[in-house]
Amino acid sequence: MAAIPILYFIIFLEGYVVLSTELLAIRLMIPFAGSGADTISIIIAAILLPLACGYYNGGKPKRIRKQNNRFVPVRERLIFNLFVSTIILTAGLSYTFLDWFFDIAQTFAGLGNRIWLAILYAGCFMVVPVYLLGQTVPLVSNYFPKGKLPYLAGHILFYSTLGSFVGALFTTLVLMPFLGVHIAVTVTLGLLAVLLLLLQKKTLSFVSCGVAAVFILAVFVNSDQAMRRLGIVSNNQYNTVQIVEHDLQKRRTLEVNRSYASIVNQGNRDTVAPYISFIEKNIIDTAASENRKLSILVLGAGGFTVGRRDTVNDYTFVDLDIQLKYVSEHFFLKEKLSENKKFVAMDARSYLLQNKDLYDVIFIDLFKESIATPDEIMVREFFQEVKNDLREGGVMVANFVLSPNLSDEYSQNVDSTIRSVFPYINRHIAGSYSPWLGDADWINILYIYAHYPLLGSEIYSDNKNSALYDKPSFLIKRRRAMPERY
Repeated sequence: MAAIPILYFIIFLEGYVVLSTELLAIRLMIPFAGSGADTISIIIAAILLPLACGYYNGGKPKRIRKQNNRFVPVRERLIFNLFVSTIILTAGLSYTFLDWFFDIAQTFAGLGNRIWLAILYAGCFMVVPVYLLGQTVPLVSNYFPKGKLPYLAGHILFYSTLGSFVGALFTTLVLMPFLGVHIAVTVTLGLLAVLLLLLQKKTLSFVSCGVAAVFILAVFVNSDQAMRRLGIVSNNQYNTVQIVEHDLQKRRTLEVNRSYASIVNQGNRDTVAPYISFIEKNIIDTAASENRKLSILVLGAGGFTVGRRDTVNDYTFVDLDIQLKYVSEHFFLKEKLSENKKFVAMDARSYLLQNKDLYDVIFIDLFKESIATPDEIMVREFFQEVKNDLREGGVMVANFVLSPNLSDEYSQNVDSTIRSVFPYINRHIAGSYSPWLGDADWINILYIYAHYPLLGSEIYSDNKNSALYDKPSFLIKRRRAMPERY
């Protein structure tokens, strides 16, 4: 075997690859199973337990016999482990393959629950390669001198942990944001190929050719060109953003993590999603008749379509993904945003906590399909933070994708959660639906709240009914004038 520094380098690369694989798996699962703590915990568990088992079994003084009764050398076991791991991870870390894999799981196997999707993914693509990679450190330790065990153990753990440290930071802070998740995958698989080449006695061998073929395949399926063929224009640590051209309908849609975020018409530049048109017509445009200049906060930038032609009111768009503005201007809207629109790249809850301004309108467009909606914004505390930033007399609009009939537990719980903060709120269904279909498809539903003082919560009954005295005076006058209007 090679010199001691090479052994430490192999251990370093193993630590890098394992941690990088874990982070990439968590990120790649977001479009398919969301980013909740539950799915993340499944991925972490699928890394830690196989890794521990790999450490344990790799350290056993057990040898494997071949058909010719020859003991398998440590080098061959390492090469076999790394080669199998490379093949499995090439599939498990490639978005092109996962897009096909999860479509089959959801369409034919009927798996819609994100927990089961995460378990399926982890079981198919994480357990075996991580178990095999975990054997690297104890197997490589066979090549170290037998003396000075505490000294060597400390150095082995140091270089393995150092590799994990570098893998965590370099993958998430350099590769993902600047080059993309797909390039980070290619780098990780490339390091596995380097590991295999370091273990080879011959430069040209069957394994070397196999590794080269697998790596070339990995480069091909994770290239920028492969992403463009899928319509992916941004693939960083936060989102996978796709632009889909619908030629027959002459429209363009922007998808974030496989969920529709925005839509524009290619022929009529003013045509957007129906719920956006409703907000512009009934909330933003009506303020112009009163000569009011609104301060509007939009949580969840999407494609920056709300108020697209509005050059009067002031807009602040908040979204975690810093690349969304560039993507929208160059690939989706294909035009620059007007000067009255400001973009802040920040988490929505962090912005609300740090913000000191009050807004006339707060539009929340963070709630997509249930898998794509972050769990931390589906809570009462988030809506309370929104309410705190709303000016007296201001309007809050939240776009949800729910059952129009509130026919499932999730939709009912969301409705109860938002009403716990905004008790008197209007619910508007943006689109047509049938109340007779209890399991109707989820559609856009707008919750609209006007921020005025709470004047009463009395319930009228046969025994006590003060409705006559509670009616506003303008309502009585309007009723008297009604015959003239008709």
